[in-house]
Amino acid sequence: MAQKSNPTRSLSRRTFIAGTAAAATAGGVAGWVGGQALEKRHRAPAGPFFGQRSHCHWIESAGIEDTPPLASLQGDQTADIAIVGGGYTGLSAALHLAERFPERRIVLLEGTRVGYGASGRNCGLLLPFINGAESIAHELVDAGRIDEARKVFDATSAGIGLIQELAEQRGIDCEFEPVENLMGAVTAQHEGLLERQQSLFAALGLEATWLSETELRQRVAVEGYRGALTVPTSAMINPAKLATGLLALVRAAGVEVHEDSPALEIEPGTTVRVRTPRGTVRAPVLVLATNAYTHHLGFMRNQVLPIHSHSIATAPLSESQIEALSWSGREPFFDVRSFFNLFRLTADNRVLLSGGDGFYYYGGAAIDREGHPDYERLTRELGQLLPALADVPITHRWVGHVGTTLDFAPTIGAVGPTDNILFAGGYSGHGVTVAVLAGRLLRDLVAGEPLDPAYDFVLDRKPPRAPGEPLTSVGFSLAKRLIRWDDAR
Repeated sequence: MAQKSNPTRSLSRRTFIAGTAAAATAGGVAGWVGGQALEKRHRAPAGPFFGQRSHCHWIESAGIEDTPPLASLQGDQTADIAIVGGGYTGLSAALHLAERFPERRIVLLEGTRVGYGASGRNCGLLLPFINGAESIAHELVDAGRIDEARKVFDATSAGIGLIQELAEQRGIDCEFEPVENLMGAVTAQHEGLLERQQSLFAALGLEATWLSETELRQRVAVEGYRGALTVPTSAMINPAKLATGLLALVRAAGVEVHEDSPALEIEPGTTVRVRTPRGTVRAPVLVLATNAYTHHLGFMRNQVLPIHSHSIATAPLSESQIEALSWSGREPFFDVRSFFNLFRLTADNRVLLSGGDGFYYYGGAAIDREGHPDYERLTRELGQLLPALADVPITHRWVGHVGTTLDFAPTIGAVGPTDNILFAGGYSGHGVTVAVLAGRLLRDLVAGEPLDPAYDFVLDRKPPRAPGEPLTSVGFSLAKRLIRWDDAR
């Protein structure tokens, strides 16, 4: 089970953050974190992470590239709260903070376009739990503490309800579709893992059904799986439209949003200074919502690693093609391997396939490489998984950068010498619901309000460190081989 943070230490941090948010004081100081010196200024390397076009179906469908960007930050500005990063974490934090503190000036800076990173490029699946919470729930169930286990499930799955509320009550047209996800087994070992998962859901009072190979093929005619488990309380969305919908709510709440404003330098202190190409903003509290790109700013270096995940999408299927696949229920599918396959239908009936491998580049470089060999591998695997689609053309290919920790659990809390720089990230591929939930938790940290103890296992957590280059690159390559071997057992 992941280590839990010290409740007393967490409370003291929350109280300090609430105090610094109330009034700004001048000056930047260097400090120490975990016994290691922290540089006074954190500088990001120059250069974009992405090309001129995303080639991403989601981003195209949301019209992000077809609308002019919001004005970039100009001149020297001050704010009560600054946010760096215009993905789910930053947008959710901005919305929750603006509605909690309507009198405060909140400035959000996005380096390219809001929703243009992983928040607009993921698969759009809404799944229960935060990484690491399942093992806690298992231990509680094994100890007979069922009520506590259910509280962990409810608390760490709350992001699903938040997104449903945004869609159904706040008017975000993100193609929210409540539907059971299917979690597949390739080997007998996987069947055992899913049997244990089914027992956990049953203990929590949730219905999860095991589907034999024959029953699975009646849901979706996929090849190569021994069966699948239905995942309760799940759904799917258009991820880019969730981002653009959040942007509209954030701006309506009075948040000042600047695109084309990458953070080039962050100077910690009782007042944090963020420098962009054409301006600066100073604030007593900074929310660092940069996940996979955080290490480029000097924070969470060797703790949150950028892993590249590639996706493809087909042309829209006809109703007869969907019927031939027995896919009238539209259930998304993924398997339990570490290097998993994931496929689903979009609202216009394209098939999206993602996963199957992960790439880490030397020094944590974030690269958008056209013609990557993983696109061809995904195309081959689509034909193997769903042979009926072998002749359907591929229309979109794109990459997203996943912020991953070595133990796959996220972290939410304060970083920096004065504890007024807040960070949430390391979602390790499960960030859709967790990032939206993290925005609410960040609001509570700024406000100094107590958090549910169910979140103690992620609060102020220090993820294990990678050893640095060249060992990180070599180690990742070796780990991939070991993971593939384990996946095949």
